[in-house]
Amino acid sequence: MTRAPERTHPATERRPILKLLGAGAALSLGSGAVAADGETDAGDIDPLYGYATPDAERVPDELDPDYEGELHVDLPADLENPERPPLFHFEPTGLAVEPGDIVQFTAIQPDHSVTAYHPEMGFQRRVPEGVPPFSSPVLSVGAAWLYQFDEPGVYDVYCGPHHVLGMVMRLVVGDVEELPEYVGTFEGQPATDDQPLLFAPFSKAFLEHEINAVSDVNDDCEWPWVTPVEVLDASALDPETIRDEAAVPFEDVLGEIERFEGVEVHAEEDG
Repeated sequence: MTRAPERTHPATERRPILKLLGAGAALSLGSGAVAADGETDAGDIDPLYGYATPDAERVPDELDPDYEGELHVDLPADLENPERPPLFHFEPTGLAVEPGDIVQFTAIQPDHSVTAYHPEMGFQRRVPEGVPPFSSPVLSVGAAWLYQFDEPGVYDVYCGPHHVLGMVMRLVVGDVEELPEYVGTFEGQPATDDQPLLFAPFSKAFLEHEINAVSDVNDDCEWPWVTPVEVLDASALDPETIRDEAAVPFEDVLGEIERFEGVEVHAEEDG
């Protein structure tokens, strides 16, 4: 996979985003989702909103998924003296499907979403052209969201509430003969008269710039969580690798990030 140099977004040169929005707002930046309070009409997978149900056991027979994934929070073993931060992740983190396949995402812990990187969500497009800005609601424990991936290509998605904590995933739909440019690049766009501000997936450099900029005391603080760029730029999520492996676990991705060397992923049951 071609590695692009990390870039600080042009907007950060003037005013840090976290200071502008507040840290809490940044945690849900670009979620594009609202909390689910019920299920969508049976048998209907909307191209924008998919199909949501508060009970993963109640998915209609006609929407029987071709693949299933889970939304996790992996806590450190010692919560009083943690040696690492919590790990927020999709499981698997890479998945290969065929056009027309239905994927079910089940929340093992609460407050997750499945949201496309899309200009209408305020981000660099990282889904095929013509694909709408789809998003799940924020899912509670045991809830599920289903989406039908019709258009062939590479889809990068994120969890709105935990995006800055590195919770992202890549799906490869069908045989992709020519990789889109965004597979190897992470570029935002400054706002102009003709287009809105678009963020790139957050990098470690970007987040450290922001977290240091909001403090008048701390300096050179290191971002402790995994970042979206570290996950999406891992060779384990190269589209060809995903096609060959069919499913790539988060553990394989984490193993490539040097600062998390030796960290094990423990799949939690219900949170």
